[in-house]
Amino acid sequence: MKETLCVSCRHFAPALDPNIVQAFLGGCKKKEYPFTLLLPRPGVTECDVYQRSPKQTAGATREKRAAAATATASGGKRVELYYSSSHRAGDQFPCDIAAAKRLIGELRAKGVQAEERDLASTRDVFPVYHKAVTGPSAAMRAVFGMKGALEEDFGRRVPALLVFEGGRYPAEVFPRMDRELNRVVGVEEALQRLLAT
Repeated sequence: MKETLCVSCRHFAPALDPNIVQAFLGGCKKKEYPFTLLLPRPGVTECDVYQRSPKQTAGATREKRAAAATATASGGKRVELYYSSSHRAGDQFPCDIAAAKRLIGELRAKGVQAEERDLASTRDVFPVYHKAVTGPSAAMRAVFGMKGALEEDFGRRVPALLVFEGGRYPAEVFPRMDRELNRVVGVEEALQRLLAT
């Protein structure tokens, strides 16, 4: 009950990082100075600064994030497509965004947790880029980090597909070099493979 009160408070700032939200709901903007007050998932302590927020979206957002965290913790497959509506995919790693979005929709219809994120107005892509280059094993690592697919290209000139299998970091990232096929496997091909399985 206390948790519900906290997420409906006008001073509540929900956690935005999907990894952080597994442990913390968010923080309190009113009590952030000189120390940040983090609100743990199991419950929230009584507070003397509580003021009901005119918006009631925080609770819904929290529930959506909690469901995503539960799916991830239970080992469910999760797919995230990163692209930019204001950039054209480069020639080195081409991608048909419309086809990729259609395939994401088909995955959703099959019950896979699949999201698409437009990075057109995102300034800092480093947190997601960092996951893409450090999370998977070397055999499953994406082309990111090499010429033509640097951090500034992530999701913009090089659309990216991150495939999670229950962990906080992706198990596979596309486009990537496939050692068995001896060629680059792109985003659309990866999505078609996921649909086939």
